[in-house]
Amino acid sequence: MPPRVAFLGTPAVAVPALRALAEAAAVQAVFCNPDRPAGRGRKLEAPPVKGAALDLGLAVHQPSRWKDPETRALWESLNIDLAVVVAYGHILPSWMLDSLRLGAWNLHFSLLPKWRGAAPVNHAILAGDAETGVSLMRITPGLDEGPMLAMSLRAITMEDDAVGLLATLAEDAGALLASHLPALLEGTAVPTPQTGETSFASKLSKEMARLDATRPALELHRRVRALQPWPGAELALEDGILKALAVGAMRATDDKPGTLRWSKDGAWLACGDGRALELLRLQRAGKPAQPALQALQPFGAQGSLELV
Repeated sequence: MPPRVAFLGTPAVAVPALRALAEAAAVQAVFCNPDRPAGRGRKLEAPPVKGAALDLGLAVHQPSRWKDPETRALWESLNIDLAVVVAYGHILPSWMLDSLRLGAWNLHFSLLPKWRGAAPVNHAILAGDAETGVSLMRITPGLDEGPMLAMSLRAITMEDDAVGLLATLAEDAGALLASHLPALLEGTAVPTPQTGETSFASKLSKEMARLDATRPALELHRRVRALQPWPGAELALEDGILKALAVGAMRATDDKPGTLRWSKDGAWLACGDGRALELLRLQRAGKPAQPALQALQPFGAQGSLELV
Protein backbone atom coordinates (compact mmCIF):
# COMPACT_ATOMS: atom_id res chain seq x y z
CA MET A 1 0.00 0.00 0.00
CA PRO A 2 1.52 3.38 -0.97
CA PRO A 3 2.20 5.82 1.87
CA ARG A 4 -0.46 8.33 2.74
CA VAL A 5 0.90 11.84 2.23
CA ALA A 6 -0.15 15.27 3.48
CA PHE A 7 1.08 18.73 2.52
CA LEU A 8 1.08 21.67 4.93
CA GLY A 9 1.66 25.20 3.65
CA THR A 10 -0.10 28.52 3.20
CA PRO A 11 1.46 31.28 1.00
CA ALA A 12 2.32 31.37 -2.68
CA VAL A 13 5.93 30.31 -2.03
CA ALA A 14 4.62 26.89 -0.93
CA VAL A 15 2.75 26.23 -4.19
CA PRO A 16 5.68 24.94 -6.33
CA ALA A 17 6.48 22.30 -3.72
CA LEU A 18 2.81 21.29 -3.51
CA ARG A 19 2.69 20.83 -7.27
CA ALA A 20 5.92 18.82 -7.25
CA LEU A 21 4.53 16.58 -4.52
CA ALA A 22 1.20 16.09 -6.29
CA GLU A 23 2.97 15.06 -9.50
CA ALA A 24 4.80 12.21 -7.80
CA ALA A 25 2.60 11.06 -4.93
CA ALA A 26 -1.03 10.59 -4.00
CA VAL A 27 -1.69 13.52 -1.66
CA GLN A 28 -4.43 12.61 0.79
CA ALA A 29 -4.85 16.03 2.35
CA VAL A 30 -3.62 19.62 2.20
CA PHE A 31 -3.54 21.79 5.32
CA CYS A 32 -3.33 25.59 5.19
CA ASN A 33 -4.38 28.58 7.26
CA PRO A 34 -8.03 29.67 7.28
CA ASP A 35 -9.28 32.25 4.78
CA ARG A 36 -8.52 35.78 6.00
CA PRO A 37 -10.02 39.23 5.32
CA ALA A 38 -7.94 41.12 2.79
CA GLY A 39 -7.99 44.34 0.77
CA ARG A 40 -9.94 47.50 1.39
CA GLY A 41 -13.22 45.63 1.34
CA ARG A 42 -11.93 43.13 3.91
CA LYS A 43 -13.44 40.27 1.97
CA LEU A 44 -12.38 36.76 2.87
CA GLU A 45 -9.48 35.63 0.72
CA ALA A 46 -8.28 32.04 0.37
CA PRO A 47 -4.57 31.28 0.85
CA PRO A 48 -2.70 30.55 -2.39
CA VAL A 49 -2.09 26.94 -1.33
CA LYS A 50 -5.82 26.38 -0.99
CA GLY A 51 -6.46 27.62 -4.51
CA ALA A 52 -3.68 25.46 -5.93
CA ALA A 53 -4.87 22.40 -4.01
CA LEU A 54 -8.45 22.79 -5.21
CA ASP A 55 -7.18 23.16 -8.78
CA LEU A 56 -5.38 19.85 -8.30
CA GLY A 57 -8.53 18.21 -6.94
CA LEU A 58 -7.08 17.73 -3.46
CA ALA A 59 -8.91 17.78 -0.14
CA VAL A 60 -8.21 20.94 1.86
CA HIS A 61 -8.37 21.42 5.64
CA GLN A 62 -7.93 24.77 7.39
CA PRO A 63 -7.74 24.33 11.16
CA SER A 64 -7.08 27.45 13.20
CA ARG A 65 -5.17 25.68 15.97
CA TRP A 66 -3.48 22.33 16.43
CA LYS A 67 -4.28 22.46 20.15
CA ASP A 68 -7.99 21.99 19.43
CA PRO A 69 -9.27 18.41 20.00
CA GLU A 70 -11.12 18.44 16.68
CA THR A 71 -7.88 19.16 14.81
CA ARG A 72 -6.20 16.18 16.42
CA ALA A 73 -9.19 13.98 15.68
CA LEU A 74 -9.15 15.08 12.04
CA TRP A 75 -5.45 14.40 11.67
CA GLU A 76 -5.61 10.98 13.31
CA SER A 77 -8.54 9.98 11.08
CA LEU A 78 -6.37 10.53 7.99
CA ASN A 79 -3.65 8.02 9.01
CA ILE A 80 -0.92 10.06 7.33
CA ASP A 81 2.52 8.45 6.92
CA LEU A 82 4.52 11.37 5.47
CA ALA A 83 4.06 15.13 5.75
CA VAL A 84 5.77 17.83 3.67
CA VAL A 85 5.74 21.33 5.20
CA VAL A 86 6.51 24.65 3.50
CA ALA A 87 5.81 28.01 5.18
CA TYR A 88 2.77 26.65 6.98
CA GLY A 89 2.76 29.16 9.84
CA HIS A 90 2.11 26.78 12.75
CA ILE A 91 4.29 25.02 15.31
CA LEU A 92 3.41 21.37 14.91
CA PRO A 93 2.77 19.46 18.16
CA SER A 94 4.90 16.50 19.18
CA TRP A 95 1.97 14.09 19.00
CA MET A 96 1.50 14.99 15.33
CA LEU A 97 5.20 14.50 14.53
CA ASP A 98 5.23 11.20 16.40
CA SER A 99 2.26 9.93 14.39
CA LEU A 100 4.17 9.97 11.09
CA ARG A 101 5.79 6.67 10.14
CA LEU A 102 7.92 8.39 7.48
CA GLY A 103 8.34 11.70 9.27
CA ALA A 104 7.54 15.35 8.67
CA TRP A 105 9.90 17.16 6.29
CA ASN A 106 10.30 20.89 5.97
CA LEU A 107 11.60 22.97 3.06
CA HIS A 108 13.17 26.02 4.70
CA PHE A 109 14.41 29.02 2.71
CA SER A 110 17.95 29.30 4.09
CA LEU A 111 21.15 27.32 4.38
CA LEU A 112 20.53 25.85 7.81
CA PRO A 113 21.60 26.28 10.54
CA LYS A 114 22.00 29.83 9.26
CA TRP A 115 18.83 31.92 9.58
CA ARG A 116 16.56 29.62 11.47
CA GLY A 117 13.20 31.26 12.06
CA ALA A 118 10.52 33.38 10.47
CA ALA A 119 12.16 35.62 7.85
CA PRO A 120 15.32 33.94 6.54
CA VAL A 121 15.41 35.48 3.06
CA ASN A 122 14.96 39.01 4.40
CA HIS A 123 17.73 38.58 6.95
CA ALA A 124 20.11 37.04 4.42
CA ILE A 125 19.77 40.16 2.24
CA LEU A 126 20.02 42.49 5.25
CA ALA A 127 23.23 40.81 6.35
CA GLY A 128 24.80 41.03 2.89
CA ASP A 129 25.11 37.25 2.53
CA ALA A 130 26.65 36.15 -0.75
CA GLU A 131 24.32 33.17 -1.07
CA THR A 132 21.23 31.55 0.31
CA GLY A 133 19.23 28.48 -0.62
CA VAL A 134 16.69 25.86 0.39
CA SER A 135 17.19 23.24 3.09
CA LEU A 136 15.26 19.97 3.25
CA MET A 137 15.19 18.84 6.87
CA ARG A 138 13.28 16.47 9.09
CA ILE A 139 11.14 18.39 11.56
CA THR A 140 11.85 17.97 15.26
CA PRO A 141 10.34 19.89 18.20
CA GLY A 142 13.11 22.55 18.14
CA LEU A 143 12.94 25.60 15.86
CA ASP A 144 14.40 24.50 12.49
CA GLU A 145 16.85 22.27 14.37
CA GLY A 146 16.11 18.95 12.69
CA PRO A 147 18.66 16.87 10.77
CA MET A 148 19.35 17.81 7.15
CA LEU A 149 18.72 15.65 4.11
CA ALA A 150 19.76 18.04 1.32
CA MET A 151 20.09 21.67 0.29
CA SER A 152 20.28 23.74 -2.86
CA LEU A 153 22.30 26.96 -3.14
CA ARG A 154 21.63 30.22 -4.94
CA ALA A 155 23.71 33.40 -5.13
CA ILE A 156 22.25 36.69 -3.87
CA THR A 157 22.84 39.53 -6.32
CA MET A 158 22.55 43.28 -5.87
CA GLU A 159 19.43 43.17 -8.02
CA ASP A 160 17.62 40.68 -5.78
CA ASP A 161 14.90 41.87 -3.44
CA ALA A 162 13.07 39.64 -0.98
CA VAL A 163 10.03 39.19 -3.22
CA GLY A 164 11.89 38.06 -6.31
CA LEU A 165 14.46 35.99 -4.47
CA LEU A 166 11.82 34.15 -2.47
CA ALA A 167 9.87 33.37 -5.65
CA THR A 168 13.02 31.88 -7.18
CA LEU A 169 13.74 29.86 -4.04
CA ALA A 170 10.17 28.55 -4.09
CA GLU A 171 10.84 27.01 -7.51
CA ASP A 172 14.14 25.63 -6.20
CA ALA A 173 12.22 24.07 -3.30
CA GLY A 174 9.92 22.24 -5.70
CA ALA A 175 12.88 20.85 -7.62
CA LEU A 176 14.72 19.85 -4.43
CA LEU A 177 11.67 18.03 -3.12
CA ALA A 178 11.11 16.22 -6.42
CA SER A 179 14.68 14.92 -6.48
CA HIS A 180 14.49 13.48 -2.97
CA LEU A 181 10.86 12.42 -2.86
CA PRO A 182 11.51 8.76 -3.82
CA ALA A 183 13.69 8.31 -0.74
CA LEU A 184 11.12 10.05 1.47
CA LEU A 185 8.31 7.83 0.19
CA GLU A 186 10.39 4.66 0.54
CA GLY A 187 11.58 5.56 4.01
CA THR A 188 15.23 5.35 2.98
CA ALA A 189 16.13 9.03 3.51
CA VAL A 190 18.96 9.38 6.03
CA PRO A 191 19.40 12.97 7.27
CA THR A 192 22.47 14.13 9.16
CA PRO A 193 22.78 16.65 12.02
CA GLN A 194 23.14 20.30 11.09
CA THR A 195 26.64 21.75 11.25
CA GLY A 196 27.99 25.27 11.16
CA GLU A 197 27.27 28.60 12.77
CA THR A 198 23.68 29.15 13.91
CA SER A 199 21.85 32.44 13.39
CA PHE A 200 18.22 33.42 13.83
CA ALA A 201 15.90 35.34 11.52
CA SER A 202 13.48 37.20 13.76
CA LYS A 203 10.08 38.34 12.57
CA LEU A 204 10.02 41.61 10.68
CA SER A 205 8.41 44.61 12.33
CA LYS A 206 6.97 47.94 11.23
CA GLU A 207 9.69 49.70 13.20
CA MET A 208 12.28 48.38 10.75
CA ALA A 209 10.80 50.39 7.85
CA ARG A 210 12.25 53.85 8.62
CA LEU A 211 15.51 54.38 6.75
CA ASP A 212 18.31 56.06 8.69
CA ALA A 213 20.28 58.12 6.16
CA THR A 214 23.24 58.39 8.52
CA ARG A 215 23.98 54.74 7.75
CA PRO A 216 26.20 53.66 4.82
CA ALA A 217 24.70 53.58 1.33
CA LEU A 218 25.29 49.84 0.91
CA GLU A 219 23.43 49.11 4.15
CA LEU A 220 20.42 51.13 2.95
CA HIS A 221 20.60 49.42 -0.44
CA ARG A 222 20.22 46.08 1.34
CA ARG A 223 17.42 47.32 3.60
CA VAL A 224 15.30 48.55 0.72
CA ARG A 225 15.68 45.21 -1.05
CA ALA A 226 15.22 43.12 2.08
CA LEU A 227 12.07 44.75 3.42
CA GLN A 228 9.86 44.29 0.34
CA PRO A 229 6.90 44.03 0.33
CA TRP A 230 6.45 44.48 4.10
CA PRO A 231 7.25 46.45 6.17
CA GLY A 232 8.79 48.32 3.26
CA ALA A 233 11.43 51.05 3.38
CA GLU A 234 10.29 54.57 4.29
CA LEU A 235 11.80 58.02 3.78
CA ALA A 236 10.33 60.51 6.24
CA LEU A 237 9.75 64.03 4.86
CA GLU A 238 8.14 67.00 6.59
CA ASP A 239 4.92 66.54 4.61
CA GLY A 240 4.72 62.78 4.63
CA ILE A 241 6.31 59.44 3.87
CA LEU A 242 7.89 58.22 0.66
CA LYS A 243 8.25 54.48 0.29
CA ALA A 244 11.43 53.38 -1.45
CA LEU A 245 10.63 50.33 -3.58
CA ALA A 246 13.75 49.90 -5.70
CA VAL A 247 17.30 51.23 -5.65
CA GLY A 248 20.18 51.22 -8.08
CA ALA A 249 23.71 52.59 -8.17
CA MET A 250 25.81 54.29 -5.50
CA ARG A 251 28.16 57.21 -6.04
CA ALA A 252 30.21 59.79 -4.13
CA THR A 253 28.47 62.93 -2.87
CA ASP A 254 29.24 66.08 -0.89
CA ASP A 255 25.64 66.41 0.33
CA LYS A 256 25.00 65.91 4.01
CA PRO A 257 23.30 62.64 4.99
CA GLY A 258 19.54 62.77 4.53
CA THR A 259 19.56 65.07 1.50
CA LEU A 260 17.27 63.81 -1.24
CA ARG A 261 18.29 65.45 -4.51
CA TRP A 262 16.70 64.88 -7.90
CA SER A 263 17.14 66.13 -11.47
CA LYS A 264 17.25 64.68 -14.96
CA ASP A 265 20.27 62.77 -13.63
CA GLY A 266 17.99 60.76 -11.33
CA ALA A 267 17.00 60.77 -7.67
CA TRP A 268 19.75 60.35 -5.09
CA LEU A 269 19.73 60.04 -1.31
CA ALA A 270 22.91 61.15 0.49
CA CYS A 271 24.02 58.59 3.07
CA GLY A 272 26.35 58.59 6.03
CA ASP A 273 29.47 57.30 4.31
CA GLY A 274 29.89 60.07 1.74
CA ARG A 275 27.98 58.20 -0.92
CA ALA A 276 24.53 58.68 -2.39
CA LEU A 277 22.03 55.91 -3.15
CA GLU A 278 20.06 56.03 -6.38
CA LEU A 279 16.30 55.75 -5.86
CA LEU A 280 14.59 54.06 -8.80
CA ARG A 281 10.98 53.60 -7.68
CA LEU A 282 9.05 55.50 -5.03
CA GLN A 283 5.50 55.55 -3.72
CA ARG A 284 3.74 58.52 -2.15
CA ALA A 285 0.95 57.97 0.35
CA GLY A 286 -2.28 57.01 -1.40
CA LYS A 287 -0.59 56.86 -4.80
CA PRO A 288 0.61 53.99 -6.99
CA ALA A 289 4.27 53.09 -7.26
CA GLN A 290 6.10 55.26 -9.81
CA PRO A 291 9.55 55.86 -11.25
CA ALA A 292 11.33 58.09 -8.73
CA LEU A 293 11.35 61.25 -10.86
CA GLN A 294 7.61 60.96 -11.50
CA ALA A 295 6.88 60.43 -7.82
CA LEU A 296 8.91 63.58 -7.01
CA GLN A 297 7.32 65.69 -9.77
CA PRO A 298 4.88 67.42 -7.35
CA PHE A 299 7.95 68.90 -5.62
CA GLY A 300 9.35 70.22 -8.90
CA ALA A 301 11.21 68.92 -11.93
CA GLN A 302 14.40 69.14 -9.90
CA GLY A 303 15.32 70.10 -6.36
CA SER A 304 16.24 68.77 -2.97
CA LEU A 305 14.53 67.87 0.30
CA GLU A 306 15.80 66.92 3.72
CA LEU A 307 14.66 63.80 5.55
CA VAL A 308 13.34 64.32 9.06
